[in-house]
Amino acid sequence: MSCVGAIAAAVTGLVLASSEPITIGTDAPFPEYTYVDAAGTITGYERDLMDQICTRAALRCDWELANFDQLIPGVMSGRFDVVLGGMAVTEERRALVDFTQSYHGTDPEEWYIGPPGAPAPSAALVGVQSGTVHEAHLRQMGYRYTVFPTEPQVLKALADGQVDLALGPFQTRSDIQDFVAAQGLDYLYSEMIPDDGVAMAVCKGNTDLLDTLNGALDAMRRDGTLASLEARWFE
Repeated sequence: MSCVGAIAAAVTGLVLASSEPITIGTDAPFPEYTYVDAAGTITGYERDLMDQICTRAALRCDWELANFDQLIPGVMSGRFDVVLGGMAVTEERRALVDFTQSYHGTDPEEWYIGPPGAPAPSAALVGVQSGTVHEAHLRQMGYRYTVFPTEPQVLKALADGQVDLALGPFQTRSDIQDFVAAQGLDYLYSEMIPDDGVAMAVCKGNTDLLDTLNGALDAMRRDGTLASLEARWFE
């Protein structure tokens, strides 16, 4: 069902029909939001969160992995009904999709990693994952940068010397800290990249699905489920 078709279905109350599953798109490169475990299963905070929503709202939910830069275009085209994966809410993204209420806060301070002595961001070639708020920040700042489809490709380019620095959600990630230490890199420079928290997105105008998601989030906040998930994954 295309995005336009989904909106038309919402008008007649069909988009949430139990006979038609909703497709959830995510990129799963990092703990603790979403990642693929050793058994090949998508897991993490947002997997638990969405599973709760699907149960409470009696939705049949299918998951599909995609590169991060395919998520918003995918929900706009109708490939996905919902997209999530540590997705920060920004005005630029609000122009393209509708967001649920935020369910997790973010630290606006983001770090560049690189070898000791690497040039400052304004003078460097920076590697970044495409479609992220980090790419948008580099574009707005007018810095030189190269985009890669996935975060592992960004980090490999840095390790191989193809870029001077890498910018991403690195500072709270134990997996990235291990990489930094193993490669003899460091957290060199930081800049503020503010947003309005983390949420999931649906096609613009799909208010039926958006209201259902927000209703489940409200209930989870009231009964303590949301706080319990936060504690499990982030504390």
